[in-house]
Amino acid sequence: MKTKLMLCVCVSMLGFGASFEIASKEYCSIKTLKGTYTYSSQGYYAGEPYAESGMESYNGAGNVVNNYTDSLGRVSAGDTATYVIGEDCHGTVTYNSGSVYKIYVSPNGDSMTYILTSGDGVIAGASRRVSSKLILK
Repeated sequence: MKTKLMLCVCVSMLGFGASFEIASKEYCSIKTLKGTYTYSSQGYYAGEPYAESGMESYNGAGNVVNNYTDSLGRVSAGDTATYVIGEDCHGTVTYNSGSVYKIYVSPNGDSMTYILTSGDGVIAGASRRVSSKLILK
């Protein structure tokens, strides 16, 4: 009887440990990115040095509004985009201008890194949330 009781206790503890591990894992979705982020990018575009700085508002439903200044145009410009994020916290942002970026998001949505995966450039950077509100609309 004691052996059966100990076996039940051990099996129960293993099950509890497994469910605790599952419950403690963090997952991402499009809802993870919500609010306004500032960013800075560096790299090369069409063989020339390139830098960009800007602000983006992610609405938590797959849409982005962007305002930036880059080293090519040297004036403020804007764009819009859509994004997807998988449970493993990486995804894609596709801008209406045609640029596509691969993103890697922190599970709490406070920051991300990104790299250009389209066009004639090598551009990468980091972004961090500065407000939970949508500053750009």
